[in-house]
Amino acid sequence: MLEIKDLSKSYDGKEVIKNLTLTFPVSGIIALCGASGHGKSTLLSLITGLQKADSGSIEHGNNVISMSFQEPRLIPSLTAAENVNLVLGGKKTTLREAEALLNELGISDIHAYPDELSGGMKARVSVARALAFKADIYLFDEPFANLDKETAELTASVIKAHTECSLVLAVMHDVDFARELADRVIIFDETPISSARVI
Repeated sequence: MLEIKDLSKSYDGKEVIKNLTLTFPVSGIIALCGASGHGKSTLLSLITGLQKADSGSIEHGNNVISMSFQEPRLIPSLTAAENVNLVLGGKKTTLREAEALLNELGISDIHAYPDELSGGMKARVSVARALAFKADIYLFDEPFANLDKETAELTASVIKAHTECSLVLAVMHDVDFARELADRVIIFDETPISSARVI
């Protein structure tokens, strides 16, 4: 279970998150929706520990966390398959697993380098890399932003298939698509984030 209690975060004196308290289940897909700049990405970074909160706490026990960032953050010198295989240990014996995951996501250019891939392909490689790292909690920051509807639906189905027993938090803007994908949709209406509306 993931628990957030009285969480607050500011940048240069501007509050982004203020006294936020949320409790998430052990498993299931939760969509986090709201306008750009409302602190959703910051919330994911705080959960991972990449950023430190000003106050409050985040409890996730000893759960392993994997994240796909809004920017793909692929290693330029590695191919798509090698980027995914990196989290599998980088061995030749695991390369096929990485390639299979990319194929599931509709990527045929598995041996292309990041600068040879479109924005949508880079995003899917990032998703594949996050899924390859076996975790209890998966965080996806706008995984469908650069994808057409058909590709977004394919990507969503792959995420579902690989995270059945895990908790997934996905930042999204399309509330209708969030309702199709997620078990629960949480909407942040305010800046700073201080409460949430569940639909």
